[in-house]
Amino acid sequence: MKLEEINIEGKKIGTHEVSDKVFSFKPRRDLIQLVINWQINNQRKKKGHTKSRGEVKGSRRKIVQQKGSGGARHGNITAPIFVGGGIAHGPRHRGQTRLTKLNKKVRNLGLISALSSKVMNNQVNVFDEPKLDTFKTKSFDNFLTKLETKSALIIHHDGASEKFLKSIKNVPNTKRLKVVGTNVYDLIKFQKVLFTKEALKTLQDRLTK
Repeated sequence: MKLEEINIEGKKIGTHEVSDKVFSFKPRRDLIQLVINWQINNQRKKKGHTKSRGEVKGSRRKIVQQKGSGGARHGNITAPIFVGGGIAHGPRHRGQTRLTKLNKKVRNLGLISALSSKVMNNQVNVFDEPKLDTFKTKSFDNFLTKLETKSALIIHHDGASEKFLKSIKNVPNTKRLKVVGTNVYDLIKFQKVLFTKEALKTLQDRLTK
């Protein structure tokens, strides 16, 4: 299949041939959601998980009679006031599961599904990187206005122009990303996805191996 290539004026200047295996795949929403959950879980800060008095090991025998000892009333040694007992009001995961591992094949299929889904909605373009020496943030802001998009993800190659990358830095609702960092979460989050030609070729070669 072919993707439209656009310039900084927002005009179509040609088409770019891409692999059907990557951009015409029937999207699987279950894989997209699975990979997004995996990404979010791995970004979440690790929390402690303490055991309550019902979870620690220890005898449940009442350690002292209820009355007549002259001391306080106690149940068993798992009470929080005893060393080795449960923790009262400690941090708990509260049912949050941490999916720390995900098969590489599943991750790739999720990425392919996300790319194909964006292509189906006409939200992916090849962007012709401008070669101007005086490229400013305003120029790129005007470019996004012409595309009539609320947000944009720019995926670029390693040798992209520094002036071009700096011009994107302060534009609201945009994000620049190296091709090696292309991920499902950002593809779904942003409305428009723009690839430089070199980045598109690199990603396609990686996913078709």
